[in-house]
Amino acid sequence: MATVRFDHVTKRFGDVVAVNDLSLQVRDGEFLVLVGPSGCGKTTALRMLAGLEEQTAGDIFIGDRLVNDVPPKDRDIAMVFQNYALYPHMSVYDNIAFGLKLRGTPKAEIERRVRDVAAILGLGQLLARKPKELSGGQRQRVAVGRAIAREPAVFLMDEPLSNLDAKLRIQTRAELEKIHQRLGKTTIYVTHDQVEAMTMGDRIVVMKDGLLQQVGTPQDLHDRPVNLFVAGFIGAPAMNFFPAKASTIAADTGFASVPLNGHGGRVAGREVIVGVRPEDIHDLARTDPGGKLPVEAKVEVVEYLGNELQLHLNVGGRPFVARVPTDTQTTPGATLRVGFDTRRIHFFDAATEEAIR
Repeated sequence: MATVRFDHVTKRFGDVVAVNDLSLQVRDGEFLVLVGPSGCGKTTALRMLAGLEEQTAGDIFIGDRLVNDVPPKDRDIAMVFQNYALYPHMSVYDNIAFGLKLRGTPKAEIERRVRDVAAILGLGQLLARKPKELSGGQRQRVAVGRAIAREPAVFLMDEPLSNLDAKLRIQTRAELEKIHQRLGKTTIYVTHDQVEAMTMGDRIVVMKDGLLQQVGTPQDLHDRPVNLFVAGFIGAPAMNFFPAKASTIAADTGFASVPLNGHGGRVAGREVIVGVRPEDIHDLARTDPGGKLPVEAKVEVVEYLGNELQLHLNVGGRPFVARVPTDTQTTPGATLRVGFDTRRIHFFDAATEEAIR
C-alpha cells in the first residue's frame, strides 16, 4: 500500500488549463473519489498519476517516491478503464494473467493469483470464456480482476461503472466496496455521479474547471459545503436556492423572512443565497411546526418513488423540490403548507458564492 500526493500540479493543453495547481494527499489504504462535471479535470489528474499524461508543473509522489519521470509500467499502479479494455481473443483467465505474463511472473504464481482473484470476484466458472460471452457486469469484474492480480500499491479507476445499466451499477458498486474492504489498497476512483461518490468514498474531492473545490467525507460535503457549487452538486435532488437580501437578523427572499442565525452582522445589506435541501422541507400537516419556517407553496408535480414523494413546488414564481413521506395528502394544483427546517438552512454570499459560516 502507499500514499499518493499531488504537490501544486498543473496540466495545460495549449491555452486550456485542465488541472490548476492541484495539491492533494491521499492516505494509505484510502478509497478516495474524484467527482465533478465533465471537463472538470478529474480524469486528467488520474492520467497524470498513472503516467499517461505529463504534468505541466508540480510534483507527483507515490509513497515517498517522486514519479514525475517514472514510466507508467514502473509506478506500481493498476488502472481500470470505463470501456473494460479486455482482449477479445483471450479467455478470462488469460486476460487476468496477461499483465503478470508480461512481467515474467512464474507460472505457478500466475496460477495462484488468477485463482485467488477469480474466487474474490466470483469468476471461477467463467475463466475459459471469451469477453463476448460475458455480460457487462462480468466484463467489468474481469477488468477489476486483472488490476487486482497485479497486486499494485495503488488502484486507479476511471468511471468503471458508467457503461452499466442502473441495477447492475448498484450491484457492481457494492462489489467494489467489498473488494476494497477486503484488500485495503489505496484506491482513487473517478466519477461524474455524485451518488457513486457519496456511497463509495472514504473522502470525496469535488472539482470544477480544473480547480479543487472541497475535500472531505461524504457527510462533510453534504452538511457543510464550502460554496454554492459543492452545495448544488452534492445531494440528490439538488439543494434548493433562493436569492435574498440580508438585514442584521434575517434574509428576505420575497416570500419569507429567513432567520440568519447569528450571521447577520457580517452580511447585513448584502445579497445572499438561501439554500435548503429537499429533505429539510417538511409537510406541516404531518410534523411538529417547531423550528420550521412556514411557506405556502403551490404543488406543480407529485413524483411517487415508493418510499417517498418528491414534490415540485412553487412559491412566488420560484420553483423548489421537497422530499416528504408517501402519506402526504396533496395533488398537482393544490396548495401545501410546508416548513423549512431553520436549523438546516445554508447561506451563501451571492457575490463570491462562498458559504457564510
